[in-house]
Amino acid sequence: MKYEVFFEERAEKELAKIEKPFQRLIVTKIKQLAENFDSLANNLKILKGKNDYYRLRVGNFRVIFYKDDAKIVITIVRIGHRKDIYERL
Repeated sequence: MKYEVFFEERAEKELAKIEKPFQRLIVTKIKQLAENFDSLANNLKILKGKNDYYRLRVGNFRVIFYKDDAKIVITIVRIGHRKDIYERL
């Protein structure tokens, strides 16, 4: 099942601030996630306290998102470095 991916405005701005090589890697992983959600299962976790939110680990960066299986949509909420992404969630 292929998911459609949407970015919240805040996530788009955060992605734009990241260096280009890391941007490409993050976008590649998001595309891979959309194509086959289970292919990145070892890099996914459900966030504690926010059961409908997931985090995708991409090196030192984290992509926070939620998915809607009924609409087959993944919405990217936040993208940032692992040291401070959870503080601002």
